[in-house]
Amino acid sequence: MTLLTLKTIDFGKGAIGSKQLDVASSLEIESAKSVAYVVRWQLAARRSGSAKTKTMAEISGTTAKPWKQKGTGRARQGSRRSVQFVGGRTCHGPMPRSFDFSMPKKIVKIALSDVLRMKLKENKVAIFSDFGSEIKTSKISSTLAQNNVASALIIHDDSVTLAKSAKNLKNVKALDARAINVYDILSFDHLVIDSKIFENKILGAIA
Repeated sequence: MTLLTLKTIDFGKGAIGSKQLDVASSLEIESAKSVAYVVRWQLAARRSGSAKTKTMAEISGTTAKPWKQKGTGRARQGSRRSVQFVGGRTCHGPMPRSFDFSMPKKIVKIALSDVLRMKLKENKVAIFSDFGSEIKTSKISSTLAQNNVASALIIHDDSVTLAKSAKNLKNVKALDARAINVYDILSFDHLVIDSKIFENKILGAIA
């Protein structure tokens, strides 16, 4: 049993408090390798893989033989579009491909649990109750500044107003709880999580 003391943020008043919670498990990292594997997997999936060079069939140019086969004293050549000529095809150049590879769901689950435990252990997790219905960027920037949070990932429950309010802030990202992932958690210094999501999803993930 681990006793957690979490910061509570009120975006309306800009106030900060604390809340204590009992967690059934310890905050020790289960597998550091799983985090590295999952980050590599996420970055690989983001690559477009659109690099491509032209084959000989795609290069415009004459189809005539550069010079006759015999009698010139030079090496035989069949096409000006060959790789050895300027403007010819590229030899073994890149072609469109997918860099994605499969990753077991169990490894993704372990990695997500580990990065959440790490943030909790470093005391870089705060919770908030309700953002409100008003789209206001200053509400987020001023509240985070008061609490000395320069970089934050705000995890919300499909809040359009919060997402729009955080859109233009540097080093702040609002992320729907359904899209929570290892790479985004590691990319930001602090986590600011909706209290309902924390109780329903985060506590279950680190259990």
